[in-house]
Amino acid sequence: MQTSNDQRVPATAAARLERLPVTWLTWRIVLLAGLAWFTEALSIGSLGVSLPALKATMGLTPSDVGLLVATQTLGVVVGLIPAGRFADKYGRKRVLIGGIIGYSLFTFMCAFATNYDSLLFIRFLAGIGMGSIFPLPYAIVCEFVRKNHRTMFNGFMDACLSIGYFIAPLLGFLVFPHFSADVSWRVFFMIAAAPIFYIWFIYKYLPESPRWLERNGRMAEADAILSEMERGAEKKLGHALPPLAEVPVVSTGTASLQAVAGIFGPRLIGRTVARCISATGVFFMFYVVMSYMPTIFVAGGFKFATSLLFTAIIIGVSIPGKLLNGWFSEKFGRRAAYVVFMGIAGAGALLFAVAGSVFGSVGFACIMSFFGLGAFPSLKMSMAEQYPMALRATGAATIESVARLLGGVVGSYSLPVLLHAYGVGVSFATIAVVAFIGVATELTATVETKGKTLEELEGEVQQVAAPFGQPVRSDA
Repeated sequence: MQTSNDQRVPATAAARLERLPVTWLTWRIVLLAGLAWFTEALSIGSLGVSLPALKATMGLTPSDVGLLVATQTLGVVVGLIPAGRFADKYGRKRVLIGGIIGYSLFTFMCAFATNYDSLLFIRFLAGIGMGSIFPLPYAIVCEFVRKNHRTMFNGFMDACLSIGYFIAPLLGFLVFPHFSADVSWRVFFMIAAAPIFYIWFIYKYLPESPRWLERNGRMAEADAILSEMERGAEKKLGHALPPLAEVPVVSTGTASLQAVAGIFGPRLIGRTVARCISATGVFFMFYVVMSYMPTIFVAGGFKFATSLLFTAIIIGVSIPGKLLNGWFSEKFGRRAAYVVFMGIAGAGALLFAVAGSVFGSVGFACIMSFFGLGAFPSLKMSMAEQYPMALRATGAATIESVARLLGGVVGSYSLPVLLHAYGVGVSFATIAVVAFIGVATELTATVETKGKTLEELEGEVQQVAAPFGQPVRSDA
């Protein structure tokens, strides 16, 4: 059951990866990448869960709360773009490990903040580490998994992210009642720093992307990883792998494509702008659900513990939403998945604005979570698929950076002010409008990437200059 070296060595990494069935090694890579998001979610979620206790002990105003959440997100924005560029230049794995070390250490240091200003600064530094992580798991899986499974696996990975957000308020429910208000949030930040122990597993068991290694001339390392995957596939199948399919060979591209400015050049600016608008709608809804649901329910007269349970339920329903979105986008396309999911999520936000009961509020918030947060798998995978190898992490990180700046920093800072000045109705109507703008953009100005190899998509970038508003549409 050996695949001959004569056939294997000259073949591109893309051709070898595209013929591989799903094996345990595939799942190991996806699971490790997904757990990176899971551990990060605990750190991010620690702030939202701690806000009511921080308000009580530090006497925070609505503006203080908004600034604290926005500052953490600003750190993510600052960390995203250089991390993406480093990942394209030095490899995905190195940057992933460095980011986990950074945000874990600064999350732990939050427990020792002496006042609001010091917490604000430390949380900003933690956000920079978080920004280093966000674009990497889907860039890694995008480059390992064959074309017809990419978004399905990304749905699983993004579900891991939601599980982390789901566990954060449950941990808060277990921790906060047993300590005084001033001590509880400190203990919780310490617990949320536990992901630092996960670094060993990534270092030992997560391989570097063979596509990236091959493109950077490290052929022997790429061949070793691919050979291990091929042996595992042949063992699973019980026979030799099928002949290699023909996969386009793509040149490394011109200097303009290699530079960071390439994502705003004539070939890519339409993709970049459209994806930034679409992503802003999803991230704005995400930050509302993640950071402010406990505060909104407490303001509505519910006990803190009850508000945390409501929030856990709301975040929990996003897990099956993401799994469904991954399947839906493989079957019907990334564009269709976004339009359906964000359209329903926007309607949920409008209904939340007029909800007159606890059941209605929790139910409509669950719709926002299931469909709004559930839209992430197709969105994130299409972000990685938009760009050639040399700009994949840079482009995806730039989109996340802009979307988090608008949806996270501006949105997070504005929402408590809107809630205080105009109430729930106007605030959630605003969220719905942003979601519907994303839907309109997706329908008119985005590139469908379903059913194509990364190399086919990269070839389109080098051959076609599609102006904004006239997207290249896949025939798949």
